[in-house]
Amino acid sequence: MIYTIFAMSGKGKAMKKVFWLVFLLVVVGLLAACNVPPPPVAPTPTAGVIVAQVVATPSPAGEMMKAPEANPKRGGILKTAWGANPTHFDIHQGGGCAGCEMIYDGLLMWNLADGYRTTVPALAVSWSVSDDQLVYTFKLREGVKFHDGTPFTSEDVVATFTRIISPPDNVSIGGIREDLDMIASVTAPDSLTAVFTLKRATAYFLEIMAGDNKIVYSKKTLEENASDLRGVTVAPGTGPFKFVEFIPGEKVVLEANREYWNAELPYVDGIELLHVPAWVDRGTAVLTGQADFSFNVSQDTWAEGSTRDGIGVGRAACLNSHMVTINNTHPPLDDPRVRRAINLAVDRQAVIDAFTPVWEPAYITRWLPRATSYATPLEQIMQMPGYRADKSADIEEARRLLAEAGYPDGFETTFTAWTEASSSEVAVPAFAEQLRTSLNITGKINVVERPLTSEVLKNGDYDLFKADIYASPILDPYPLWNSYLRTGASQNWSRYSNPDFDALLDELVLEQDIDKRHAIVARGLDMLDENPPFFLIGFCAHSPMWNNWVKGLVLEDRLFSKFNRFETVWLDK
Repeated sequence: MIYTIFAMSGKGKAMKKVFWLVFLLVVVGLLAACNVPPPPVAPTPTAGVIVAQVVATPSPAGEMMKAPEANPKRGGILKTAWGANPTHFDIHQGGGCAGCEMIYDGLLMWNLADGYRTTVPALAVSWSVSDDQLVYTFKLREGVKFHDGTPFTSEDVVATFTRIISPPDNVSIGGIREDLDMIASVTAPDSLTAVFTLKRATAYFLEIMAGDNKIVYSKKTLEENASDLRGVTVAPGTGPFKFVEFIPGEKVVLEANREYWNAELPYVDGIELLHVPAWVDRGTAVLTGQADFSFNVSQDTWAEGSTRDGIGVGRAACLNSHMVTINNTHPPLDDPRVRRAINLAVDRQAVIDAFTPVWEPAYITRWLPRATSYATPLEQIMQMPGYRADKSADIEEARRLLAEAGYPDGFETTFTAWTEASSSEVAVPAFAEQLRTSLNITGKINVVERPLTSEVLKNGDYDLFKADIYASPILDPYPLWNSYLRTGASQNWSRYSNPDFDALLDELVLEQDIDKRHAIVARGLDMLDENPPFFLIGFCAHSPMWNNWVKGLVLEDRLFSKFNRFETVWLDK
């Protein structure tokens, strides 16, 4: 259902107070923008994180995942609090839940012990790459078994990845297939060797292969179910935890795999993934000890936890964003000058300050997650047009651009928000109010149910929609930009088309030298500032909270937010 609101009305006294607070924040921000302090500077990721992925350095066979602390304790049941109510468990078809991936393993994985700054071997013990960067040879771990006792071999790798790159008609594989569209074939010269031949040299191939959803299924299970595992509860894996039960709307229960190939793991006896969809309830569960930790809680419970002894809190930079999708096919938004004017005039930090109390924090960035080494340093961003705190010169230039485009007096448009009050009564009104006061761009706010987001985007039934769909699977910029910004790309909901940027993507995907890739990306960032596809508010920050007996996860110092795997966890109690 789609609604239209012409005047904003609160849903209860609390939300009315929030709205007026937001209104005041926006007005004050516009009048005194030069006094708005920038958000704290994030630790700069070391270049080695990316370089290690690009050059595909073989990892030593003896290196395996383990807790970062010495002498971790064993035993106990870990309880988590987030949404855990999967519609099915076929991870490659979008099923499962945060934590379900630990039933399985990939060939390699991100290292929990150093906050995702390196990768470690998993089902592969080592790998090598040909001189032309087109052939990756993985040597597989010997003696691994699936939970049903079936031996793991290279045939399982072939069956798994062939299903992804060439799915049968009865299988619906989307995003992961796009992630791996560089793979031409997967072969098995022997039972413990898997060879991936690529269509093109891909600098980020190992980084994408370390993704939590790049898990390996059993060839036997795939054949028994005609490749479609959506009706299976749950396909056996090789991972550190086994499936026990799923109680819909309540929890998913896992138990330790005591025959796991990594004898160090797991430390806990089992995990209960409690289904707690509301952020405030997640925080309350941690504060009351009903749950041990949550990867993202409400800001009020997070603030309460930060004052308590025995509770830990952190911030983890996300790879997904807060953004306003702009329909590039609707006049006058089809004019790059109009889109640049919008990007110049709106104070991003004021919008972030408005929605953070009722939603989550976000970090100002230029078109990339701030965790990547390709991102522009924050101190440099805050001096740039469109991003700096003092908006006076930016608004003047934005008005000039609108006049040049034929709209000196502004224009009417429509804004689209989700029905959640944080979107429809806070974030979108804050954005719209800035456009009204700075550029006289006005319009009604359409409100849609969040499940209708894809339908609205596909149909193009919007002008300016805070849909928050710009999300990166990895730290390398290419997959993000290729999926969302290339002309005709599957996730290019803004209908953005920039031949010069398309040519830059063609150059970026083929370049292997890390310094040259950084130079190409820098040109791309400038290009997007000059001809923006949409309005990027910033990339979000998750707010994890935990009881201090939770160890092994480096929750206080993660390079980026990711919580699908946490097998190094142990309980200090």
